[in-house]
Amino acid sequence: MSLRLLKTLFLITNLIYCSNSFQNITVRDGLSDDQCFTISKDKSGFIWVGTNEGLNRYDGYSPKIFRSNPFDSTALSGNRIFDTYTDQEGSLWISTDKSIDKYIHGGNKFRRYSTGTSPTFIFEDEDGYLWVATLSNGLFKIDIKNGQMTNHKFSPLDPTSISSNQFTHNQNTSIVKDNNGNLWVGTQNGLNLYDTSINTFKRFYSKKNDIKTISSNVINTIHFDGQHVWVGSSAGLDKIDVNTYEVSRQSRTSWNSMLGLYHVNQIIPFKTGVPMQGFWLATIGGLVYYDKNMSTYQDIVHPDIFGRYVSKIYPDDNGNLWLYIPQSGGAIQFKTTNFYLMYGFFDPVADFVHVKNDDSDDYSLLSNDINDIYFDSNGTSWFATNKGLSRLRENTNVFKIKSLVNNANSISIARDNTLWYSHDDGITSINNQQEITHFKSDPTNFNSLLTNETGKILVTNKGTVLAASKYGGITLIDSKLNSFERFEDIGNSDSTIIHGKINTIYEDKNGVIWLSSLNGISKFINKKFKSHPYNPILNNEHLLDVNTFLHSSDGKIWVGTNSNGLYSLNYNDLSVIKHYTLDLNDKYSFSSSTVMTMYEDKNKDIWIGTGGEGLFRYDKSIDGFYRFSIDDGLPSNTIVSIIEDNNDLIWMGTRNGISKYDSKINNFQNYNVSDGLLDRIFLFQSIGVDNYGLLYFGSPQGIHYTDPSKISINEDAPYLAIVDVYGMDRNNKKYTYDFSNNQIELPYYIQTLNLEFVGLSFNKSEKNNYRYRLENYIDSWVDHGTSRSVSFQGLTPGDYNFEFMSSNNDGKWSEASIPINIKVYPPIWKTWWAFSSYIGLAALAVFGSVKTRDRSQAKRLEEGRRAAELEEAREFQLKMLPKKFPDMLGLEIAAGIKTATEVGGDYYDFFPQSNDDSLHVVVGDATGHGMTAGMMVSITKAGLMGSPQNIPPNEISYGLNRIIKDIELGKNKMAINIAKFTTDKVEFTSAAMPPVYHYIGNTGAVDELLLEGLPLGSFKGETYSLINMKSQIGDAFVFLSDGLPEVENQNGEMLGYKAVLECIKSNGHLSAEEIKQSLLDLGEAWLNGLQNQDDITIVVVKKLK
Repeated sequence: MSLRLLKTLFLITNLIYCSNSFQNITVRDGLSDDQCFTISKDKSGFIWVGTNEGLNRYDGYSPKIFRSNPFDSTALSGNRIFDTYTDQEGSLWISTDKSIDKYIHGGNKFRRYSTGTSPTFIFEDEDGYLWVATLSNGLFKIDIKNGQMTNHKFSPLDPTSISSNQFTHNQNTSIVKDNNGNLWVGTQNGLNLYDTSINTFKRFYSKKNDIKTISSNVINTIHFDGQHVWVGSSAGLDKIDVNTYEVSRQSRTSWNSMLGLYHVNQIIPFKTGVPMQGFWLATIGGLVYYDKNMSTYQDIVHPDIFGRYVSKIYPDDNGNLWLYIPQSGGAIQFKTTNFYLMYGFFDPVADFVHVKNDDSDDYSLLSNDINDIYFDSNGTSWFATNKGLSRLRENTNVFKIKSLVNNANSISIARDNTLWYSHDDGITSINNQQEITHFKSDPTNFNSLLTNETGKILVTNKGTVLAASKYGGITLIDSKLNSFERFEDIGNSDSTIIHGKINTIYEDKNGVIWLSSLNGISKFINKKFKSHPYNPILNNEHLLDVNTFLHSSDGKIWVGTNSNGLYSLNYNDLSVIKHYTLDLNDKYSFSSSTVMTMYEDKNKDIWIGTGGEGLFRYDKSIDGFYRFSIDDGLPSNTIVSIIEDNNDLIWMGTRNGISKYDSKINNFQNYNVSDGLLDRIFLFQSIGVDNYGLLYFGSPQGIHYTDPSKISINEDAPYLAIVDVYGMDRNNKKYTYDFSNNQIELPYYIQTLNLEFVGLSFNKSEKNNYRYRLENYIDSWVDHGTSRSVSFQGLTPGDYNFEFMSSNNDGKWSEASIPINIKVYPPIWKTWWAFSSYIGLAALAVFGSVKTRDRSQAKRLEEGRRAAELEEAREFQLKMLPKKFPDMLGLEIAAGIKTATEVGGDYYDFFPQSNDDSLHVVVGDATGHGMTAGMMVSITKAGLMGSPQNIPPNEISYGLNRIIKDIELGKNKMAINIAKFTTDKVEFTSAAMPPVYHYIGNTGAVDELLLEGLPLGSFKGETYSLINMKSQIGDAFVFLSDGLPEVENQNGEMLGYKAVLECIKSNGHLSAEEIKQSLLDLGEAWLNGLQNQDDITIVVVKKLK
């Protein structure tokens, strides 16, 4: 071996393995089997995965499994899937152990083409024929248009027949077409030229000691370069002239292997449009390339490649090579740009990335054993492994973690760019050199923090640090001198710091420091305090429990309070200029009593974040406000922090993730755990921006940060596909409809039409949003959130067109889908010719009087039967409810159901856990009515009773969902809220239920806890989010079904969720029973004598001790 080669090997022995991030999908996520063999993408955009246990269709949410059924000729022909292929029309073909099947989208069925044994390779020519090589039954030709099949088999009596019936799955390319229109077919016993003009085969065999014949009869791969056919076999490489059929053996002549190994597994052409021409060889001795211009063969010298068995090469759309080398494990990416530009030279480190499994990393490749790699049209890489499916994703985490601490209560950034943040164990600073300093309290040393439990923190423009203790008072820190000066409340003097826990610390434009507490405010100037306490006699409610200050560019001081709303004050004497309150006659009035935070942006616009009412922007020209809420795209109506980035975008911390607002396009972009966040809930005014434009957000688990300038936008709109269409009659019988021709015909007896659809993007699909419309029924677009199904009831006879749209994770919307035409037919007795026949029957009407009487009697009997059935359903529903409420953990519980005319399937229950150390509270709402809903409730109750003790609520939902989905109850689903109460904590999960309202006893505020999620029984493998929160004495949690907020009055107006929240806020200080009754009274007043249309369920849990 040459010295140059040894030096090259030495330079790259320390190859850095990449730390790519993968999304992994396994049996636990709904795959039929972890042993995945093949991956394809069809014209609709679905990813298809073949396994030993059936075929999987993946839509970015969960797999749908297709399996064989020997009694159904339209089902898959076998469960062992060896290969999948997408033809030029985008249709999917599946190789099983005895057939090749074509999937018919729209009917969810398959057309079988029996091949007797397993297909091993599929080739499609430009004439619309599919050529299928099989394990032992020769070669099949399938006319894609009409389905006609022709089988070419070996015959010892016919020299023009194919040379062998045998192919193998290990062959990489066994069929190619040359420029004469003829096929070259490599078998396990010879090479064949198929002349398409006369339908005959010419055979090429290897002959010992005859160098003008092919090297071996065992053909592994074939390649056509425009002039020659290249044949790779176990004995080497051959070149054949397609016009003269002259064979030229390359091994040991033109190609002299450095290791003397000539077994060729695969031939892959060079990328088009590059300076070099040639191809790649996957061999048992490594990766070799052929330079056509130089007529030379060279080895790629790399320690993980050279001398190793290259099983297969997967070229991506950029011309890069992905190599599967069993000895190296995983996949090696060869970035070929430098290679092509520098005529065979490459960077031995930068141009190679080794993608491997890391058992300690949940986001690494699932396994080092790879069966297939697929690159879809969006450039996404998919890996079929023996442990499941892995999707390589770019680093899509918008947010990173700066520090893990217990409650990052406050953030402030100094002029020298040092990051300061407070937490429950003191204060931490991180400077530009990433040097970390911790500051803590020492009870024996006054030159330390007041307490470790630190709340608000502020670094002044002069570099002084003020840190508020969570128990009152502040510490003044000079970090350069490492000196600490404490200021504590020592009485009611207006020259001392205001009494009580400090809510906020703010520095105005003049350098004055403002502090607030429940009892008033203080100004801090030159280390002296001037306090302004709240005094009810003086009616200075604007000083009571101030949450936030803002010194606006017009010189005013704005004050946001915890319970009295928003004020503008005179800067000098703090007199009230204006108190902004709700005016029902002014849509621009301010409607929140709880102001959490304020911010003035570069355009002098003032932004106000509130507790429960959303975001407000103050418009000075009208002295009014524009409001933004969940309805406008916010993830939560509770905004706890606001800041502006260098691109004039407004960022907010909320109670449901982080949101970014672009005022130029009036769009909110929301970020959650899928973007790298550890928490859903962010902390009050814990936010900052540094000198480089990095944004910092504090949460219960630490500091998150992002660089807005490096956030890339996903510009790929989702593919659109209809998933399923089915109807339900009055008896809940399900009818599935074929929509393959984009048309559906419904008979009159279908009462409910259900359409399921999906936007296929595969990048944080859970953030995709949807819109739909049904022309001639709902002509305008309806925003549908993240829901992927819609139901229409009682469609009258006529023609309708259904369309939908989808946005991706970054809000990029697709065009409208291809319309599905829906034709609803009238009953036969309402057709035109039926009406014409009625004229002739009119004369006989007199004889029908007796029958009319009989029908009336039958109708009365039917109404009686239905009333009895409804009463039976109501009794069944009530029997499912607990007979008494638990008395444990210092909790007071009140609950009740006000049933509707048609029983709606509401349900609540309580499950004390082992040792009575925790309690599960469950509130659910089953779809449907009557006994159908009752059946769902009984299944849910049985599943809850069988759930393991003391597991988190979201795991209970996960298990229940799988149970309900396995039972296959059609469209019937179960929405559910589950909460786990312990002595001082509540864990909560939700599946498509209304929000739970948390009344906070010590402040009187109400927090709306809303989690996104599909109802139980929607998709197998669906996971559910979990909220953890502390509970204190006086807190109340109100669970309810949608029956109360969505109840309609005589004018058809809904009560609404806002009215429910206000009722809880007004009555939350009362007992659990009184809170429940106040909500029932609210509903009764709204109905004003009407019967409620749906069950109203209310459960109140209040912490008394």
